Amino acid sequence: MADGTDVLLELWKEQREADRQTENQRATLTNIIIIVVAAGLGFIALSGLRPTMLVVTLPMMALGLYGAFACLKFHERCAFHVGQARGLRKKIAEQFPDLKIEATLRATSREQRGRFPQLRRIRLYVVWTTLHGAIAAAGAGLSMWIIIS
Repeated sequence: MADGTDVLLELWKEQREADRQTENQRATLTNIIIIVVAAGLGFIALSGLRPTMLVVTLPMMALGLYGAFACLKFHERCAFHVGQARGLRKKIAEQFPDLKIEATLRATSREQRGRFPQLRRIRLYVVWTTLHGAIAAAGAGLSMWIIIS
């Protein structure tokens, strides 16, 4: 039978794997959206910006909005799994105080903040959500251009 530490490690691994899976899903969704939007923009470039292209620009806007919403949801799931893993890691650190796990992680974090003080403030989910928001804005802008032209 496994001891408590083995159980905690397995639970920790599961949470980290779930976090990785969520990030892989976000990356896959983003790649699909970018490919579809690029194909749509290529089609518009070949055909010209005319009213029939609303069948491309309106879905582009919808894809961007969906992608932004999905990125926010993926962030929520990642935060959940990271929080769960953090709690498990602290429990493991309590069982092995001589390893100084938390102190080592805090020192590494301080060093990282020192090396990248500005970039550290930018949340990665904001970068991805902004990308999808820009796709939605491009679809809306092109749709508006078609409608007012």
